[in-house]
Amino acid sequence: MMMFIKGIMIGLVFGVPIGAVGVLTIRRTITYGARAGFISGIGCSAADLCYSSISIFGITLISDFILQYQNFISLIGGAFVVIMGICFMIKKQIVVHETSASVKFLSFFTSSFIIAITNPSTILTFMMAFTIFNVRQISSAGEGMAITFGILTGTCIWWTAISVIIGRLRRRLTERNLLAVNYILGILVLLFGLGILIKSFYSF
Repeated sequence: MMMFIKGIMIGLVFGVPIGAVGVLTIRRTITYGARAGFISGIGCSAADLCYSSISIFGITLISDFILQYQNFISLIGGAFVVIMGICFMIKKQIVVHETSASVKFLSFFTSSFIIAITNPSTILTFMMAFTIFNVRQISSAGEGMAITFGILTGTCIWWTAISVIIGRLRRRLTERNLLAVNYILGILVLLFGLGILIKSFYSF
């Protein structure tokens, strides 16, 4: 139980929805509704689940590969984010009813997962988090599963809060407001992508 609680704390502290996925989630919540935003956030949580599992269970073959090619992986992710940012800026998107967005939920999940999984530094973040929360040694598979799903729970709490809050604000937006917000969020996503690309290039 203690490991599960520690996992939730790690998810809450280190799963703060900032960055490209956070902006993406806000935009999709505004455009498509709270469920779309939540699904987008869950895509990021799934990537966090993968990286935390690698860190916890010591899958060194995978972690070594990720860390060895992290700059190349980050370049792919950065390019993907830049393209999405440009698309957001040029797309004249109006508010869509939530039920009509259900067919896009898989693409929402997948795109968020791709952005998050192409950020290899996440695995280092979790290693630091385990040190801070004194998760030095996992004595059993049960403890590993407990802390892993605790992290998933913690990040899901964040995405639920964000999607619900933004979903309520969504109702007050006019079409003109939406276009302005859409453009601003597109710029932010583009800047995040450029930042990832620049950092990756300088790290080679």
